[in-house]
Amino acid sequence: MAKAPSTDIALRSIRAIRDAPETYDLKRDLAPFLRHKSNHVAAAAASTAERLEAVALAQDLAEAFLELMKDPGKRDPGCEALIALAKALIRMGEPAARVYFAGVHHVQMEGSFGPPIDAAAPLRGLCAQGLARMGHPDALQECVTLLADREPAARAGAVRAIADAGLSEGVLLLRLKALIPDANEQVTAECFASLLRLAPGLSLEFVADFLRSHSDEIAEAAAFALGESHMQAAFPLLRKAWDEIAQPERKRALLHAIALLRRDEAVEFLLARLAEDRDAAAGDALAALSSYGRDESVRKRVEEIVGKRPALKGVFEREFRA
Repeated sequence: MAKAPSTDIALRSIRAIRDAPETYDLKRDLAPFLRHKSNHVAAAAASTAERLEAVALAQDLAEAFLELMKDPGKRDPGCEALIALAKALIRMGEPAARVYFAGVHHVQMEGSFGPPIDAAAPLRGLCAQGLARMGHPDALQECVTLLADREPAARAGAVRAIADAGLSEGVLLLRLKALIPDANEQVTAECFASLLRLAPGLSLEFVADFLRSHSDEIAEAAAFALGESHMQAAFPLLRKAWDEIAQPERKRALLHAIALLRRDEAVEFLLARLAEDRDAAAGDALAALSSYGRDESVRKRVEEIVGKRPALKGVFEREFRA
């Protein structure tokens, strides 16, 4: 039996395959690296298979995953390879139920400078997404369990999986999760984004209610979720909150959320704030408009307004010339 290549040689070979896949037979040349003794190599091979959408390697990816699961703590510290393998299978839309069920229940405690950490938390969330996307009848059941997981990465993955499942009952689950404060604000932020993806029309007002949360972090997360939805109906909700809220930090976040909408009415509103508001508030609008720095028509109008307001030239230089 030929000796397996060293880690460095294997990684260079995988990079060559990634850069010129048309010159290789992926089944022959890439698949063997999925079972390399180095989890870094296996992870790189899986990521390359994902990038190349090498569906022909789906069975190899699944087998490599299940093989690692025989002794994951020893063979895959940090779950690096397991996560890469699961990501590849999910990206390819593979109904690899055995893989996803193994991963969604996997816990891998590892030493750190402080208390032990669970390296498998992101994997659990990913595998919940795999089950959801393949339409497995037990997907939501697994997601409900993960919503109470002790690790935020697993909880956030479960939230994304519920949206991926595309089921109406998922809306209720996500609303309940958003209403019960989570120890990690990012999990609640995922709830907002997932609701707007799963049921946008039904969720706009629900998410907008959190713009007035007592928590600055939750209010900002709701604002950005609305902005990133790019929905026309989100603009009046964000503008109304901007009109009603007095705290400068929250108004600033709302301006950036409005900019994220990428809609004409949002740009016009920001330009009006730049032209009409006092220097500090106008500077916040200018910072929000910086995301349009490559849009020549917007940039020209910004420059015209700033030319009439010398106090804002420093902000313009910082935000648009960076």
